[in-house]
Formats: sequence, C-alpha cells, structure tokens
Amino acid sequence: MDSGVAFVITGILVGAVSGMLGIGGAVMLVPALALGFGFTQAKAQGTSLGALVPPIGIFAAIQYYRAGNLDVRAAGLVGLGFLFGALGGATLVPHVPQVWLKRAFASLLVYVAVRMMMSDPSVKSSAALPGFLAVGLLWAVWGVRRALGKKPPPPTRKLPPPDSDYVI
Repeated sequence: MDSGVAFVITGILVGAVSGMLGIGGAVMLVPALALGFGFTQAKAQGTSLGALVPPIGIFAAIQYYRAGNLDVRAAGLVGLGFLFGALGGATLVPHVPQVWLKRAFASLLVYVAVRMMMSDPSVKSSAALPGFLAVGLLWAVWGVRRALGKKPPPPTRKLPPPDSDYVI
C-alpha cells in the first residue's frame, strides 16, 4: 500500500476514534506513527503536532520542523484523513451509550500504554499482544466484579441551591 494512502487511512481511523471518544488525536496518532510507520518518538510527536493542532500548536510544530522531526507530507495527509474521521466519529456519539464510550476510552488508554511500554523501537508493529492481554485482563476483572455483585457506587446527587432569601 502506498504510504500516502496509509497516512490518510490512519488519519481517518484516528479521527473517528477521537471524534467518538473526545480524545486528542495524539493519544492514538503518536503511537500509530511510532509503532506502525517506524517514526522516532520525536518525529511522531512533531508530525502529530503538524497534523492536528495548527494554529494552536503551530509554534511547537515549527520547532519540531527546524529540528528535522516533522514529516510535513505525512502530517498533511493524516490531517486530511483526521478531518473526515473526526466528523464520522462525532456523528456516531449520540447513538452509542455513554457508559460504552467511557469503557472504550479506558480500554484504549490501557492498550496504548502497555503497547508503548513493551514495544521494541526497532520493530514497527511489536508488542500488540501485551496490549490486548492488558485490555482483556481489565475486562475480566470488571466481569468478575460484576458477577460477584460488586458494582461501583452510584453517583452522588447534588442538592439544589438554597432559596435566594437564605443568608449565612
């Protein structure tokens, strides 16, 4: 597959998850560029900034570019894909129960953290299994707790404000 197409598809996927879960795309994009495309950590971060945050992060992106750590072509193509992916993901949000959005977000963070900790920088797609195992373990613990009846406490209810004639 052409790397340009791969960058656009990456942008669409990252954008869709970002749009659905309300996360900054860098949570997924930096690991995708580092693990999937073999970018160094600095180049992945710089390219992520170049793709996601102009004009907010333009000055940081310029610094990464000056240091040779921003792939402008990849940033532009990922940004293009991210535009459409984020729109699609955000469109799905009203149709997904909020509890499942929270669970998906938590699962994604655990997976990314474990995968980045266990990966070998010299191998593009290493350490997928530990990430999947960590997420599986997280869900297994949740399932056992649920089966044993240990449900999380319900949210506390906020009291309405006192009447306006109440003075302290």
